[in-house]
Amino acid sequence: MKKRINVILACFGFVAILACGGHGETKSKQENSPQQPAAAEPAAMLDYKTEGSKGVGSITSFERKPFDAALANKGVELFVSKCAMCHSFDRTLVGPSLDAVVKRRTPEWIMNMMLDPATMLEKDADAKALSKAYGSPMISLGLKQEEARAILEYLRERNSTAK
Repeated sequence: MKKRINVILACFGFVAILACGGHGETKSKQENSPQQPAAAEPAAMLDYKTEGSKGVGSITSFERKPFDAALANKGVELFVSKCAMCHSFDRTLVGPSLDAVVKRRTPEWIMNMMLDPATMLEKDADAKALSKAYGSPMISLGLKQEEARAILEYLRERNSTAK
């Protein structure tokens, strides 16, 4: 019995070390990344994907605006506290990598997934496929629309400066 408990505790300890180690790297990269785009030319900033599924939810249209560094900075903080446990840019964690997500998905789809994952997982074919592929559904983060918009602006920035 003690041997079994020790094995279980060792496994949990190993997972905790892996989880904490990866988030530290992600956080330091994210803390440094907002400074880079301020010096970048506006032309280098990715625009959002315009064609494709908008998902299912309250976001049916999206006003495309010039890049907003202040909003992206708010998005970094929210991403670290709400998203980084499951998502990264350079590898797959619990959820898919978000590298180039603004090239793969429309902003409406991304925001609908952040704001109401339960409805998306119930009614959107792409969200269902992702949930099946990763074996765990996205949980509700309790985000407000302006918070989801800030995270989206950070994703835009991060996807523009990476690689």
